Amino acid sequence: MNDSLYQQLIEQVFGPEETDISTELAPLYRELENVLREARPGRKSQEEVSYRFERLRLGLGISLLQLLTDLGGDEESLQVRELLQEALQAPSVKAIDQAIQKKGYVFEDLFTDLYVNTDAELVLALFEETLNASSKEETDELIDRALSLAEDLEFHPGDAEDGPEE
Repeated sequence: MNDSLYQQLIEQVFGPEETDISTELAPLYRELENVLREARPGRKSQEEVSYRFERLRLGLGISLLQLLTDLGGDEESLQVRELLQEALQAPSVKAIDQAIQKKGYVFEDLFTDLYVNTDAELVLALFEETLNASSKEETDELIDRALSLAEDLEFHPGDAEDGPEE
């Protein structure tokens, strides 16, 4: 897989117009591919690969949470998305983990308080799988599934609907 599916997902979720977040997320897949190509055996290379992989997972998570928010998700989905965006600014895997652990309670709130409908359940299940992904191949599959789901949902980025249809 190349990063074209990831780019399609970003555009599907955030719309065709560039926004701050879509501009920030767009290069994440390419950055991972670049460090994988250049990686040499050794600790420093592995740390960089791990860091770029974590950033890609954050980007996928942010995209899924944006879908959830667009489906009528409540404050919890917005809080988790904002936390992931904060973690995206971290300079290392350890700093990413620390940023997320500091406000880890918002994940629990998301999974317990979310107003659930069929589409939201699908997005939330993909988000949970994203949290557990441990390889680029798993992430590639999740990106493909997220893009398919985003294309199938009955809304467009920026719609002013009050919430999901019943």
